[in-house]
Amino acid sequence: MASKDSVALRNAEHQAFVTALGANAYARLYTGTKPAGGPDAAATGTQLAQLNFGSTNVLDANGGTAGSISAGRLTLGGYTQTPASHVPGTPGYLRWFTSAGVAVRDTDVSSAATPGNFQFNGAVATNVPITGSIWYDDGDV
Repeated sequence: MASKDSVALRNAEHQAFVTALGANAYARLYTGTKPAGGPDAAATGTQLAQLNFGSTNVLDANGGTAGSISAGRLTLGGYTQTPASHVPGTPGYLRWFTSAGVAVRDTDVSSAATPGNFQFNGAVATNVPITGSIWYDDGDV
């Protein structure tokens, strides 16, 4: 049977994720499905792009809009990227890293706003910036 967490618990889980990532965290988009072994396993697929987050944490504005944790949803702050290094392709999952390069979470990519997924419509292209806000619900919304 599925569980249902309170908003306060979901907010605390998101804050723990922000804290675990720490300063200068980054996320990479990959093709294909995420590895069955999760972030402890080697990444699979082709790396398409890397998004770099703020010097304090992933809620920093970092040249964009500041992020927040509210009502069980984590909305990330601004990010930087190098569009010239993007590899064309359709992302299947997003892997989150600490500044030390430790992978801490794999998140499915979906074209729909589905809890537990990172929403991304379209494909990654060389020299084309990725735009839009990034948000994450833990799937219990």
